[in-house]
Amino acid sequence: MSRKNIRRHHRVPYLGKVFISWEDPHGQPRFARGKCVDVSEEGMRIETPEPIPVFTNVSIRADQIMLAGSGTVKHLERRGSHYTLGLELSQALRDQTLNFIRESETSVDPLPVVASE
Repeated sequence: MSRKNIRRHHRVPYLGKVFISWEDPHGQPRFARGKCVDVSEEGMRIETPEPIPVFTNVSIRADQIMLAGSGTVKHLERRGSHYTLGLELSQALRDQTLNFIRESETSVDPLPVVASE
């Protein structure tokens, strides 16, 4: 039985490195490298080596596609040795992401893909 796709925005596959930072419950800064799986107009799906709790505000940087901004963790799922996070992007990052999506859809070149480490 297939599940109907109820997403509001089209996802664009993008495999690339992301850097993410946040504060833990004690106010201590935390940092992680992750891998982006896909992006949409309002969100991003990334994989990280450690869990980041739902509702945590995060800073995100994806240098290869020149994205930098903030978002909120809306979904967390453990998948083997890593965690998949669903992020809702801040307005500023949404604008940058939308530009990336528009450029990638009109580009003759394929989306940048980075080999997994």
